[in-house]
Amino acid sequence: MKFSRNCGVMTSDIVSMRTGNDRAVAARGMKILLVNNDKGWGGGQQHLLLLAEELRLLGCFPHFLCRSNSPSAKNYASLGFPVWPLWGAGFSFFRSMRKTTEMFRRESFDVVVVAREHDLTRTVVARKLAFPFRKPGKLVMSFHTATGKMQLFLGSVDAVVCVSTFIKDKLRVSNKKIAAPITVIGNGIPIDDGPDEEKFSLQRKRRYFSSAGFPLIGMVGAFFKNQIELIETIPLLQQDFPGIKVALIGDDSDPGLTGPLLDRARQLGVTGRVIYTGAVPHERISDVYHDLDLSVSTFRNEGFGLVHLESLAAGTPVVAYDEGGQVDIFNSSDAGILVSGGPEGFAAAVTDLLLDHERRFAMGRAGIRLVKCKWTAQEMGRKYLALFRNLAGA
Repeated sequence: MKFSRNCGVMTSDIVSMRTGNDRAVAARGMKILLVNNDKGWGGGQQHLLLLAEELRLLGCFPHFLCRSNSPSAKNYASLGFPVWPLWGAGFSFFRSMRKTTEMFRRESFDVVVVAREHDLTRTVVARKLAFPFRKPGKLVMSFHTATGKMQLFLGSVDAVVCVSTFIKDKLRVSNKKIAAPITVIGNGIPIDDGPDEEKFSLQRKRRYFSSAGFPLIGMVGAFFKNQIELIETIPLLQQDFPGIKVALIGDDSDPGLTGPLLDRARQLGVTGRVIYTGAVPHERISDVYHDLDLSVSTFRNEGFGLVHLESLAAGTPVVAYDEGGQVDIFNSSDAGILVSGGPEGFAAAVTDLLLDHERRFAMGRAGIRLVKCKWTAQEMGRKYLALFRNLAGA
């Protein structure tokens, strides 16, 4: 099972300039700048990578504007995308802003997409400095997480994209006078033919959790996503499955996030039931989902839930709460269960599925069909390109 596609590597420095090649490609397709100033790497950055790869396959030429030497800058550059350094602090901020302004003026992008609300103000200022008397190209603000803040510069954008209805509704609460049209375009992932039939067998061999028996459930994500509530369901789950294992899959290096989870598990006497994997290389995530009997999430504020698509594509059904962006994924589908209420209802839904192997495997197969039908990276790329062309009047 694969969840990323390498479209070829061009040897270059992160901030190399290839204006001749850029113009040749721009003649065939749109030239698009994706702005992301995040320090780390997560679902939002992976989404931008998949989007850039699809846009490139569709004849566009994506660039990135990123924090220098960040995981994002290194990952995007390694796949051959031009990466421009984003602003720093102090004197370096002004120097970087000048270079960014020069880059805007020189490259003249057809579309600029800002992927974090924190970067909108600086992007607007840099474009205004580059073009004080005209407005070349279109500016799009893309929201990947729910926000209740007033967005002061939304009046400067030509369109707004939200990755879920949940985010769109939250945005409108504090920004009732948004003039730009809001479009919901969900995430997507590359998908092949699906898992082997072995996935739908209780006797399947575990690939990542080699010593784990049945049942094994797990939650993938950063450790600020309410994993403590999942730990609190373990005593309830043990009533039917005394030997259940619960895997928390993600970076566990921050004691401020991991400490409360360890303490709560100790208080409840379930320390031995919890597996902490640490950060898992993305190329091994498919093995993780192959092993899980159920993928679960107790996070109620998920912007979209890329991890849910990865789980479904691997044939692993999902149990989550009926709040957040994942509602768009599971609405009117048989690939997962969305729970109202708290730990008791959540544990009941998990228990019911673990007891019903036939239903669980049927839901796993339904999840594969759902992703192939609705949530592929190809479909996501086509929707974004259609939006960009519509904005440009192409």
